[in-house]
Amino acid sequence: MSEPIETVLRAIAEVRPARVLDAGCGSGGIAALLTAPEVVCVDQSAAAVEATSQRGLDALQADIEELPFADGSFDVVMSNWTLYHLPDLGRGVREIARVLRPGGRFVGAYNRAGHLEELWQAIGHKWPLDTFDGESGTDVLRGHFSIVERRDTGGEVLWESRQALAAYLDAYSEMVGPLTAPDGPYPFRASRRNCVFVADDG
Repeated sequence: MSEPIETVLRAIAEVRPARVLDAGCGSGGIAALLTAPEVVCVDQSAAAVEATSQRGLDALQADIEELPFADGSFDVVMSNWTLYHLPDLGRGVREIARVLRPGGRFVGAYNRAGHLEELWQAIGHKWPLDTFDGESGTDVLRGHFSIVERRDTGGEVLWESRQALAAYLDAYSEMVGPLTAPDGPYPFRASRRNCVFVADDG
């Protein structure tokens, strides 16, 4: 199985888009890999928009549930590991579908059941079900797109030290509370179980 980012890039390249929107761009790392003539990035975080702008990308602060673009503005909308953060998932997906041109494509990487299972077992934490993930995403997208495909990806992630793993877990503290990295052994390995949704409008 390939890695999710590689699969995302391939799915976008298949349709040779002229204009791509990265909805929930974070620091712009994935958007920076795109080769489309025009890439526009949005994120709710001012810090993320600043980081993305520093990469030389067109970035603005905006809410996915109320995108500041006209209908049919983009050939592709990419949104990776973002939709499950939206307070109103249905509204966000409707907005993504709205700004896509007729025949446009949505592409997004998300987690499947069992993602990093070794890690969650080691710390005694059961990961809560996401509102949009490998198991639920297909049904959500089918409400807005005529063709929905899930391309499964996999791999392994490795943390060299407890300090490195603790830093990773800190990113989840706001969502699920404080988490303590396991004592070992290190390097600590966990299986990645991801997928990439590819949804086409006709």
